[in-house]
Amino acid sequence: MKPEKWIMHQTWEELVFMHWPVPEEMLRPHIPKAFELDLYDGQAWIAVVPFRMNHIHFKGMPPVQFGNHLLELNVRTYVTFKGEPGVYFVTLDANHPLGVFLARTLFGLPYVHASIQLKQTPSRFSYVSRRTHKGYPTAHFHASFLTTSPPIPSEPGSLIYWLTERYCLWVTRGNSVYKGPIYHKNWSLQKAEADIYTNQLMDFLPSRLFKKPPMTYYSKSLETFIFPFEKKGEWV
Repeated sequence: MKPEKWIMHQTWEELVFMHWPVPEEMLRPHIPKAFELDLYDGQAWIAVVPFRMNHIHFKGMPPVQFGNHLLELNVRTYVTFKGEPGVYFVTLDANHPLGVFLARTLFGLPYVHASIQLKQTPSRFSYVSRRTHKGYPTAHFHASFLTTSPPIPSEPGSLIYWLTERYCLWVTRGNSVYKGPIYHKNWSLQKAEADIYTNQLMDFLPSRLFKKPPMTYYSKSLETFIFPFEKKGEWV
């Protein structure tokens, strides 16, 4: 993929991957039938990913002075369409009203309004979120994080590489399936610990699945480029 064809630039900062294994049969009803669940050694995974999106701007346009950053908290899993792997977003909470409107209207992504705070101290940082989108159930999230290793590259073939080195998202609009290509360098991640006080984002799944601590990794910053969405097929 040639970087010069990008349409939007973003920098993802203070990002945390929190992953849990989940049984395929429990996750399957919540994913459109157009997609196959992508499995690692026969296991499905789901993640909560909070981060700050910064330096947002469209190609050829200057950044908007007060609208070029937001806080996001998404729930994601992994699927394939016609054999091609990517990310599927169950929900994307964000604290940017215009961004939520544009993402829902232009791309069909399930963004919802939320009040989100990122709080940082010299030793830890935390995300606190409360969903406020009309017509959606209120969902709270509160967790704090501590990094426990220096940045380390993920090795091809490893689970964390499989989970994070994804270069497109998949979305359905009506009966059509669209691919959203993304370009970025490989992740350099730090191992981390998560203290989760409240997590209502995945109440659609049994709470017992999330009793164990998640596999947690942190990224300080990653520059990304978003490409035009491509229609890839139809489904019934």
